[in-house]
Amino acid sequence: MRRLLVEQPSIDVRFTAAIAPESFHHAVRPGASVLFLHPVHRELVEQLRGG
Repeated sequence: MRRLLVEQPSIDVRFTAAIAPESFHHAVRPGASVLFLHPVHRELVEQLRGG
């Protein structure tokens, strides 16, 4: 997760309780990538993005 956020700073992050806290899903779509994470990771994502 950290690597994706660092290597792809423009990646679209979506939070969903459908993903287990210890998992993530990286979807590659035409023209964009989406990272699906459990909401418990919201604070970490904000820190990594400087927010």
